[in-house]
This record gives sequence, C-alpha cells and structure tokens, in this order.
Amino acid sequence: MITTTPKDEKFFIDSHYGVVVHRDFKPLYADEAYANYYGYTLSEEVLALPSLLQLISEPEHTKALDTYSGVMSGRLKPGVRSYLNIDNAGNELIVLTVDHVVEWKGEPAMQITIIDLSSQIATQRQLQASEERYRELIDGSIQGIIVHRDLRPLFCNKAYAQMHGFKNEQELIAKNSILSLITQAFHQQAIDENAALMNGDVETIKAEVKGFRADGSTIWLSLLSRPVTWNGELAVQVTAMDITEQHILREKLEHQANYDGLTNLLNRRATSEILAQQFDVAKTENQPLSCVMIDLDNFKQINDQYGHQVGDEILCLFAAVSLQNLRNTDIIGRWGGEEFILSLPGHNQSQAAAVANRLCEALSQVAVETDLGPLFFSASMGVATICPEITTYDQLVSKADRALYKAKRKGKNCVALFNDIESES
Repeated sequence: MITTTPKDEKFFIDSHYGVVVHRDFKPLYADEAYANYYGYTLSEEVLALPSLLQLISEPEHTKALDTYSGVMSGRLKPGVRSYLNIDNAGNELIVLTVDHVVEWKGEPAMQITIIDLSSQIATQRQLQASEERYRELIDGSIQGIIVHRDLRPLFCNKAYAQMHGFKNEQELIAKNSILSLITQAFHQQAIDENAALMNGDVETIKAEVKGFRADGSTIWLSLLSRPVTWNGELAVQVTAMDITEQHILREKLEHQANYDGLTNLLNRRATSEILAQQFDVAKTENQPLSCVMIDLDNFKQINDQYGHQVGDEILCLFAAVSLQNLRNTDIIGRWGGEEFILSLPGHNQSQAAAVANRLCEALSQVAVETDLGPLFFSASMGVATICPEITTYDQLVSKADRALYKAKRKGKNCVALFNDIESES
C-alpha cells in the first residue's frame, strides 16, 4: 500500500518560497515571491532576464546545467537540491530547490520552487566552534548541546533539554543512554559514530537523526559531534539544531513532485519509474510481474451530467477503495485523467486477474452522494503479464492497454486479459 499525506495537512515554515518556470534557463514564468527574493520589484523584471544562470553563482553553473539536462531527459529524478545564488545586489544566497518537469504551452519546461536556507546554513556553520568558544556555547548557546561518554549523558544545556521536550536538564541527564532519545533505525549509526570519535578515526561528524520528544512526538535534528575532554577524560560533544520543519518541508516538496494532487496516488512519472525498476528486477530474477490498466467507465458523461466536482469525488473514492484492496508491495498510480495503472509484482496472469476482479467488485459496492441520489460507478481493466517476448516495461504497459480496450468492447465493468486477445487473433 502506498503511504500518503492527508490532503488537509497544514504546513508552516518561516523560510521564503518562490516559483519560476524556465526552458533552457530562459524564464517563462515567475511569481512575485521569487522576484522579491532576488531583489526585483516585479515578476516582469525576472522574465526580462536573458538567462536565470545570472542568478546562480558561477561555480555552480555546470551543476545547474547538468541537472537541467538530466531531469528534462529523464536521466535524473526530479528532487531537492541546494545552490549558491546571487541576488540583484550581488549578495550570496543559499537556497533549497525542488525541480520537476511541467508542461508549459504544450511543451515541457522546468519548474523550480526555491526556499531560502541562508540563515539555517549560516547557523550550522557556526556550530563548528573553536575550542575557545566551547565554554561559551555550553553556557549560553541557543543551540542544543549535550556531552556524553559512550552514549551516557554527562551534561546538556537548557536548549538541548527543551528540544526534546524535557522540563529541565536534570530530567534528560537522568537517562541511561541517549539512544532512548532517537529512533531505533538510527541506533547503529549513533553507536558507530561514537566509536569513530572515541577511537580518533575522525575529528568531527555531521549527521541528521530522527528522535523523540518527551511527549512521544518526533523531532529531526542536525548534529555536529566531536571529541572533547570532560573532567579529564575523553567524551563526545554534540551540538544540535532542530530541523524538523525543514525536513517536513523537504518531504512535502518531494511528495508534491511524485504524487497526484487530487487522488494522492503516485503520478505518471513516479509510477513509470517504479514500474521500470520492478520490470528490471522481475526480468533479472525471472519472477512474475503483471500490469493492469484501469479506466473509469463513462467518466465524461458523469462530468457532463453531474459536474466536475462529482467527477473529482469519484476519482478520490476510486483511489481510496483501490488502496484498501491492495498489498503494500502493489503500486497504483494515476496515468492521466480517469485512467490508472496498477503494478502487481510476483503475480502471474491468473493472480492479477483475481486482484482486478476483486477490485471491480469492491468498486461496485461504493457510491458518491449527489443531489440526485447515490451515484455508482464502475471501471474496465486490462491485464498483461511479463513473458519472454516482452523486453521492456513500455511493451508490458502497451499490452495491458490493448487488453483494457478489449474490456471496453466487451461492455465495460469487466476484466480482459491480453493473452485472450492473442488467442482470438
């Protein structure tokens, strides 16, 4: 089953956003926030620039050009990256960007969302304090500081205790191990890093970990660890910064780049990437893999008669029912409009057909409420399974699509198999 983020999730962060769309770095669209961030009054001033490269530090031009080429060609996945930028006054800015491909006036273009991280990065750099600042940091730093020996806390300042939700430093120091402050998945990392610092293998270690607050809620911390002498013995000092909002933002932006905004299912690009990976694994390991193309029946007529809001409700209900009837390893994504694609790793044709028929039956039990009463809907599905003749995942999708049209011709609200098409020809 795909884990999704609730659509009504509220998200707040102090960083600044800005959006720009470009093709080969020629700006096509920029919102006011983007323009203001770089010192321009109007978005039209950004659109008048010959190239957005002049807003990027020159040493990073090659990185920006390579990223653009890779993402637009499909060689690289859209994602979150950091750059050193230059504003209209020549000031350096450190930004976090999320890039993905969009259609602009019928042709592909690159959309960039920027987040100003200059202050956060500057703060992180300050954590690498010299030995002379060590006592100052401990006595009054707004950053969290803890000193431990073999993961047993010896000292922490008030800021660190508050990060983890403790009333005072003594409550935290009473813990037998700082491992109780971080999630199980990061325990081995903490153990290995402590050993490396205590053995003198490294001088400093930067890391990000997921931890707990006293009330059980989660927190993400950026950590800078180094060996120190505490009461005459070797110990480890950790300086921490709460990056929970930044981490949530990164996850949210990556979610937006990979999921359909209406149904919260994977979008076409992300689904294609996963299906291609599953296809390669199935071929390499000689394992079964089935693909199901799904199309909601009479969807245009529903939109015309009941309106697009009802159509949207049907799409969302279809997504919810599908997720309830699939395994964690099954992948379902919105292929476009009212068409969806389902990948079933480890399923042969008969097993995939059983899943598709079960989904058809589940859909027949639900309805959307309208002013004219409950509106039931159905879907047609086409199944194709990997075989020696299929050498690419595109061929697998194409055969499932052909089977889907067979189901449509049979009268809709049914499942058709690609092998049945071959046997008829």
